[in-house]
Amino acid sequence: MEKINKFDNNLFLKCMDFSVNSSQRQSKYMNVMLNVCNTIHNLLKHENLIIDLQYNPSEFWPKAKKKTVAFVDGGLARNNLFNSSPLAIRSGSYIVNKHLKEELFEHYTNVVLNLFDRKNDLYDSIEDELFESLMLTKKKDAARIIIEAAELVNHIITKRRIDLCFLHGPIQAVLTPFVQEGFPPFTNLAVQKIIPTYKKNLNIDDRHFINVYLECIKLIKNASYPIYGVLETAISSSYSRNLLYAFKNKGIISQKDYDETINVIKEYRITDNNIFEIILEKNQALKPLEIQKQFYGSKIIQKSRWDEKIIEYPNVFVGFIKVNDFQSPIRIETYNYPKNLINDFSYILAISKLLPSYSYPVGLHIVDKLVKIPQWWNKANKKQWQSHALNDFIKSNQKNPNSLILKYITNKNRTWSNRPKNTGARIEK
Repeated sequence: MEKINKFDNNLFLKCMDFSVNSSQRQSKYMNVMLNVCNTIHNLLKHENLIIDLQYNPSEFWPKAKKKTVAFVDGGLARNNLFNSSPLAIRSGSYIVNKHLKEELFEHYTNVVLNLFDRKNDLYDSIEDELFESLMLTKKKDAARIIIEAAELVNHIITKRRIDLCFLHGPIQAVLTPFVQEGFPPFTNLAVQKIIPTYKKNLNIDDRHFINVYLECIKLIKNASYPIYGVLETAISSSYSRNLLYAFKNKGIISQKDYDETINVIKEYRITDNNIFEIILEKNQALKPLEIQKQFYGSKIIQKSRWDEKIIEYPNVFVGFIKVNDFQSPIRIETYNYPKNLINDFSYILAISKLLPSYSYPVGLHIVDKLVKIPQWWNKANKKQWQSHALNDFIKSNQKNPNSLILKYITNKNRTWSNRPKNTGARIEK
């Protein structure tokens, strides 16, 4: 009888063996990273795109504290009620001027409403739990994106005096998740809340996310003050790819070198953060590059009936700032090339140094806590609804134990708390 090798069935030993024998693979990855970084670094130096930001707190803050700066973010929570899917939405701003001793917390959107028009919900007729879950995620993402844009639009329409404005997140979202056929439009009420100046007689297409978001972006781009989107991490390599693409078009690098570098970036999933964390030193930044965010090269990300409308979306200028040696660079996005690049980037650097262990603008950290809807809110809201529903059921004198209300308010979810314990499971008789 053939002897069984225990190693073949031991997952832990297999993992350990893989780790021990993967040094060659790791070494290859490091060599690939160094080669890519050297290539990108040489291109950055050729175009003089790396800038040194001077940070002297005693000289910087007496001047900077005279600025009126707004920090914007949004939060939402979905009430899991059986009869509808309303969204609790909250967007807010933290506006500060240290010289005038002004510090304001404002909520522009603070409502509970059915944001999307359910008369045009495609997923209602599809019995596919995965599809339904994905559609719900997209709807929640669209809601968060649009209310943050609405907060910026509100500042612009009301002509509030602001010197600098920062958004927690990208200045322009990637539209791929929202171009799917059947993605529901917003309700008329929601659109008027988002953009009060938008036209009144709206058809279904007018109320679609692609059109409403574009109207917001047009106003944001033409604001009288700089508006920046700030991201903690960048999971794409759009800056590096666009840099390589520009140099290929100029004839500085060959088509062969361009293709090889792009293929390596794709194969090893190398992001801008991976590259610039190695290239940049603390207090250094990259000048913004103009990037067509909804396209890569000349190809649209996903073909849809919204292609002509998506072409109207403006390009985005993208840069990076490395605050210290302990965190990866933060990504900065804006619709217009900064007129005061050094001053604006120096301000972002300074307010990020106030969070040394996180290296992110402290004002955005504050407004994030302001607008975030905590988990206890959702639980309390659901319990309140359950109590009200149960009370109505009792008053109705119904005797049917299989009532939909009773089924809903009981704990029927399969969770870890329902799993058998070590002491044994309850047996139904």
